Amino acid sequence: MTVLPPFFRRHALVTLLNLFGLAVGIAGFLVVSLYVAGELMVDRGFTGADRLYRVASTLSLGGNTVVLGASTPLLAEPLAQDFPEVEAVTRASEEDIDLREGDRTLTVPLLWADANLLQVLDYPLARGDATTALSRPDGLVVTPELARTLFGDADPMGRAVSVAGGQILTITGVLKPLAETHLKFTGIAADSGRGEKNWAHMVGEQWSHVGETAVYARLRPGASASAVEARLADFVRRRAVLTQLPEDVRAGFLTLRLDPVPAIHLHVKTFNQRKMGGDVGTLGILSVAALLILGVAIANYTNLATAQAINRAREVGIRKLAGARRWQLVALFTGESVGLAMAATLAALAMVEVSLPAFQALVDRSFGIAPLLHGGLLAVVLGTPLAVGGLGGLYPALVLSGYRPAEVLKGSVAPAAGRLRGVLVVAQFAISIALIIATATVLRQVDHARTAKLGFLPENLYMVSELPGDVHRAATMKAELAKLPGILGATFSGLAPGSIDQSMSLMTVPADAHGATPGQTYIAEFSADPDFIATYGLELKAGAALPPGWRPPAEGGRRYVWLTEAGARRLGYGHPADAVGDRYTDEENRTVEVAGILGDVRFRTARDADEALMFGIGATGGTLTVRLAAGDPRPALAAVNALVDTLYPEVRRAPRGFADEKLESQYRTEERQAKVFALFSALAIVLANLGLFGLTALAAARRTKEIGLRRVVGARVLDIAWLLAWQFARPVLIANAIAWPLAWWGLHRWLAQFAVRVDQGPGTFLAAGAIALAVALATITLHVVRVTQTPPAGALRYE
Repeated sequence: MTVLPPFFRRHALVTLLNLFGLAVGIAGFLVVSLYVAGELMVDRGFTGADRLYRVASTLSLGGNTVVLGASTPLLAEPLAQDFPEVEAVTRASEEDIDLREGDRTLTVPLLWADANLLQVLDYPLARGDATTALSRPDGLVVTPELARTLFGDADPMGRAVSVAGGQILTITGVLKPLAETHLKFTGIAADSGRGEKNWAHMVGEQWSHVGETAVYARLRPGASASAVEARLADFVRRRAVLTQLPEDVRAGFLTLRLDPVPAIHLHVKTFNQRKMGGDVGTLGILSVAALLILGVAIANYTNLATAQAINRAREVGIRKLAGARRWQLVALFTGESVGLAMAATLAALAMVEVSLPAFQALVDRSFGIAPLLHGGLLAVVLGTPLAVGGLGGLYPALVLSGYRPAEVLKGSVAPAAGRLRGVLVVAQFAISIALIIATATVLRQVDHARTAKLGFLPENLYMVSELPGDVHRAATMKAELAKLPGILGATFSGLAPGSIDQSMSLMTVPADAHGATPGQTYIAEFSADPDFIATYGLELKAGAALPPGWRPPAEGGRRYVWLTEAGARRLGYGHPADAVGDRYTDEENRTVEVAGILGDVRFRTARDADEALMFGIGATGGTLTVRLAAGDPRPALAAVNALVDTLYPEVRRAPRGFADEKLESQYRTEERQAKVFALFSALAIVLANLGLFGLTALAAARRTKEIGLRRVVGARVLDIAWLLAWQFARPVLIANAIAWPLAWWGLHRWLAQFAVRVDQGPGTFLAAGAIALAVALATITLHVVRVTQTPPAGALRYE
């Protein structure tokens, strides 16, 4: 018993190509659907998730805005008092801590939380009671993974662990395996377990001291979030403690907003967030690419189905003579098409299972295949064979079933659906060409962003961040580093490559400054020691690296600064060099003198324009940067890390790494997008050419007798090749005319986010079109060679 009908067995190659192409398209669509569904479901499992909000802060100073995911923990109580719409308020503060159990020490991300956190953000518990687990002052709830790491298979409930500060915590609950969430933690501990660092000891502090505490509010059913948000400005004006700020900046300094908790993962990007959220851009690109691939696969399937159906015209005529009715023929053709689509869908599910790990690595997310078995995705899986099979089979079935038997048997029926097939071929190649252009442009932009002028030399720079600003230890560190082989220089600074830190200073510019704008101006200021310029390889445009006889500024004494060229322009100088020697007054009423002008530096991403910066010359800073000699860096790295661990034992977890790696990490999203484009453009090209391969095979088969006659009368192989090549190359050329403007428009919008970006020259567009045309011509040539190798006598006997 055979599975395929006789016609499909006779055309087995085209049938297999059709099945494979459709399976690949469906598999790509389903994999991306799983990813999109997983991203959209993050933080939607909480009770009343549509009423959950994070009350977050935005700080504005001197035209600079910092969007934070945190707020002062002090606003929680007055928020609950002033807003009757608020049903519950809770707080959580993220911190990496050292947990000790026995003789083992583990560094883990922990949430310090209010006792009611698990009633507001109700992460499900496998063990323990959510209403009481954090009500104990020493309560600790852990994930199953942390419980196994600490205690193996033993029961963790009631077991004690200690933290670095000496506090003892007792495990009062074990969470169920966590779904994806915007918070990063392996345990949740009662805030009172922090001792003197807990929120109860912060009464009276400034609201500008935001820290890392997130405040969550659940509104009552029916309450309007927009009505609450509209009253937050008045709430800040009445309640906020901002007495340390000058009166003229208090009004606009702090703004509160409501971030819907289910939207945080995808839609809220904040300064210094501990866990990177999803990326809407990548999600959109993946969704569009998957839909395009599915469209290419369906177009390919429909194309081959209509082309194959034309060869069954004589079969239709015979069936009609035998008494078959039109609806029976429609049911036959459509049923066969749905059956093939069902087989392709089953093959696609197998492909999904196999390809899922690789795709998870590509998008840097974990998600399973389970959503395909329920909900909307199950409907997609079940509906795909019907939809695709109907598209591929219904049209040719209706056309062929309408032929008159006499006309069919006399061979007077012209092939139908030629125009439809032409449109579908154009659409397939237009998508392929657009994806090739997008892939090439994204890769060019990422490479350009990495190599565009930075203003410093990033090679062999090793950084250790989050060090305390201890002048004496900094001096000792630099003295010890100077003795080590393989170390060319070292500096302490408050700003380093890849940093997202912000620090604003208020400068009063006098009227006698050389071209600057008199008055008060805010400018980003960071500390830097005297070796900053030499270690980073910065360009000194004017002035001196250090004034003669420079010493670290004493309390209340004169300070010296370097300005970047953009910083000088920010202060109003038309010619940055004019700023050298000018003196300003800072917010502490100290005199600040410009020692030198530096070339512009870009420590952040290519999305940002040259930043207006001021570097206060001092003796220390939060980041140690060491320039290593060329060659094997491992001995020098080991020595540097040993010194840091010896001199700064309290910060053994301080972030460390090379500057160029830190800069590259800022473009991981773009790299993922480029890889996604590359993957889907390759699939689109393969699918489009599978369809072209099948169409060419069918066209060549239909024209076998014609080709034989042409060869008998003297046609060369080149003449026959041109005959078929032009027929199928013309749609590819038309596809270029469609793909180029669409790709240019989409990429123009994408590139607009970068201050430093590549030009969209014609080279990429011409190359993409040439690649698509070359692949198409190579596919056609395979058939031409095969057909022309057939002896003319055999070709003449074909029918």
